[in-house]
Amino acid sequence: MIRNIKHTITSLLLITCMVSCSSDFLDIEPEQNVSAEQAITDVNTLQTAINGVYSKLQSSDYYGRSMYVIPELMADNLALSIRNTGRYLDYDGFVVSEEDTFADGLWNTLYEVIVNASKAIEGGEKLEIVSGEQQEQINQLVGEAYALRALAHFDLVRLFAQPYNYTPDADHPGIPVINRSEDNEISPARNTVKEVYEQVNTDLAKALEKITADKKNGRFTSYAVKALAARSYLYQEDYTNAIKYSTEVIDNGGFSLAGNENYPDLWAEEFNSESIFEIVNTVADNAGTNGLGHYFDPGGYADALVTTDLFNLYDSNDARLGAIKKGSKTGAEENALFVYKFPRGTSRDDNVRILRLAEQFLIRAEAYAKTGKDAEARADLLKVMERATPGASAAGESGDALVDRILLERRKELAFEGHRLFDLNRNKKDVRIIQSENIIEAPYPNDKFILPIPLNELNANPDIAPQNPGY
Repeated sequence: MIRNIKHTITSLLLITCMVSCSSDFLDIEPEQNVSAEQAITDVNTLQTAINGVYSKLQSSDYYGRSMYVIPELMADNLALSIRNTGRYLDYDGFVVSEEDTFADGLWNTLYEVIVNASKAIEGGEKLEIVSGEQQEQINQLVGEAYALRALAHFDLVRLFAQPYNYTPDADHPGIPVINRSEDNEISPARNTVKEVYEQVNTDLAKALEKITADKKNGRFTSYAVKALAARSYLYQEDYTNAIKYSTEVIDNGGFSLAGNENYPDLWAEEFNSESIFEIVNTVADNAGTNGLGHYFDPGGYADALVTTDLFNLYDSNDARLGAIKKGSKTGAEENALFVYKFPRGTSRDDNVRILRLAEQFLIRAEAYAKTGKDAEARADLLKVMERATPGASAAGESGDALVDRILLERRKELAFEGHRLFDLNRNKKDVRIIQSENIIEAPYPNDKFILPIPLNELNANPDIAPQNPGY
């Protein structure tokens, strides 16, 4: 098992293998220490390498479960059932330690994405070109690798470092930036949060230079890159760019909000009108009992339940209530609220939506509100509200109250999609960790709003110190 960045970089040198998109090319190692220019020899081997990077996003240690569950459980949208399997128990109790296996899994998996994306970038950019069409294919694939590397750096810095605005110049400790692959062992130190976001911005700009596809199911396209850029710039409080990129997606991307009556189909229907980027999960990719569906499904573990606090925020005619089902859990809660945003449940996992149009309206609304453009913010907010409850009245708030209203709508619209803790922390809000029979009031700022650097990394890499405060 990969236990630290050094091990990740030195053990993931092989990229060539003949596998499908659903296979894990990282585990196939007939030979060690194969350099990128040897491993990637043509478009086909480059495609194989990129497929392997995408496959890592499906992992239960990334978007296949942890990335969605942890930020919701450490806040007020999810709580563990009184009868559970013990998964994420310390997150629900707000007592995560540096030995936590889920934090360790996130750390390792995201750095696998980064290192292998870097190998693909290096190998792809060294390919000899024989035709213009081939160059376009290579550019598209290399651009996707840049976008995947940006996504993983962005998620790591959200998980393991305090938000951008925690210090005036974002010069507090972030996570190590890896933007090249090395054939020798290294022990990377932590970059500042500002430096991490600079790398994210650079990679997204590179991705936009190279990606030509506007539509490509299950892959990063130009509009998926812009949607991720809008999200990242919002976190950086660069509201001009957040508005710029979200507007390009909203106005020019060809996406549309699913209708009120079709809202339940938003989660079951693959590549629907609202989906900008989603991870493909086929029958061959079925994670079984480790998957997101099994984790929430009452026919599976149903470990995490919707909090009554969140449920009571919705109007009775809100279409989003279709993503929550009332029922009883055998041997546990008689009045349980189950998550149904992943409706295929125990049969196999649905495609996981990472970027969708509703979030882009909410990003732009928040950016408008924080730059004094209240009318524009209210208009974007109303788009999301009207889809949920036709005939909804426009928000009447302004200033900070309008920002709070937008954050409330983000909570309702993006519930269980891994945003809640980040939204509270970057807006300098206190957090209520709601448990099945208790509430933990955690004031901002708080050391425990971010995860600890895993102990395995600290032991293997002396340059990673210091540990995050509070651990």
